[in-house]
Amino acid sequence: MRLFLRFFVPFHIFVFRRTGGRVMGRFGLPVLLLTTTGRRTGMRRTAPLLYLEDRGTVLIIASNNGGPSNPDWYRNLLARPIVEVETRAGRHTMRAEPLIGAERRRRFARITAAADRYAKYQSRTSRPIPVVALREVSG
Repeated sequence: MRLFLRFFVPFHIFVFRRTGGRVMGRFGLPVLLLTTTGRRTGMRRTAPLLYLEDRGTVLIIASNNGGPSNPDWYRNLLARPIVEVETRAGRHTMRAEPLIGAERRRRFARITAAADRYAKYQSRTSRPIPVVALREVSG
C-alpha cells in the first residue's frame, strides 16, 4: 500500500492541479489539496484529502485509513495551524482547528452519513479519528 501511495499521491496532485480539480477532484466526497509545513523540517508537504462542507465550514478527517496513528499532515497542522488549501474554487490560506467533544462527535456523525467509509475506519482503530475544521484566514 505504501508503494502505491508513494506513486499515486504525486500523480493525483499533478492531475488535480493541471485540471483545476476537474479530474481526480471527487471520490464520493470532493477532494482538496492540503499543504502543511513540517513541524520539524519546515518543508511544505501536500496531501490530497476528501472533505465535507458543513454549515460553511470545511471539514477534513485524519483517518489514516483506520491506522493506529494519526497521519503526518495532522501532526504538522497541530504544530503549525496555518495551511494552504486548494479546491476547484481556488487556493486559500486557512487556519486548521481540531474539533473536540460534542462538536467533534456531531461533525463526525455528519461525515459518516455522507461517506460511511469513515465509520469503517473508526471501527479499525482505538484512537478517536480527528475531525479538523478549516476556516479562511482574513486579510
